[in-house]
Amino acid sequence: MTDTNFTNSHQTIQQHASSVTQFVTIRVIGVVTALLIPLFIPVAQSYAQTQAAMNAQARAEFVKVDAELNRTYEALLAKLPDAGSKQKLKESQRAWIAFRDAEAAFAADRARGGSAAPTIRYETMTELTQQRIKQLKSHLEE
Repeated sequence: MTDTNFTNSHQTIQQHASSVTQFVTIRVIGVVTALLIPLFIPVAQSYAQTQAAMNAQARAEFVKVDAELNRTYEALLAKLPDAGSKQKLKESQRAWIAFRDAEAAFAADRARGGSAAPTIRYETMTELTQQRIKQLKSHLEE
């Protein structure tokens, strides 16, 4: 093999290696990007950008917590030994719901009919509902 042929072969190999390196680099970047994008989508979705979206998000969170409250309430109701205890829990729950709703209305009044009022109302209802779930669960554990 002559020096010229060797040089040409060496250059061809270097060009091929450079092409392979570029191809692998592009593929790795593509794979990493494909893996990272789904990690950022939930973050982007969890932070509402408009007041209407914040209201909807606060409502959705309340609906989820309220469903948990209902499951916990039903479990405790089923555990109680007699009709008298069940009736007292029902009365307590009705009074607590009236309190929660009144407290949320009071909290939302700070916004005086503004666009943030629903968010404040639902956030207050969510917080109070989470506290009530803890109360009911403590009775379940007794």
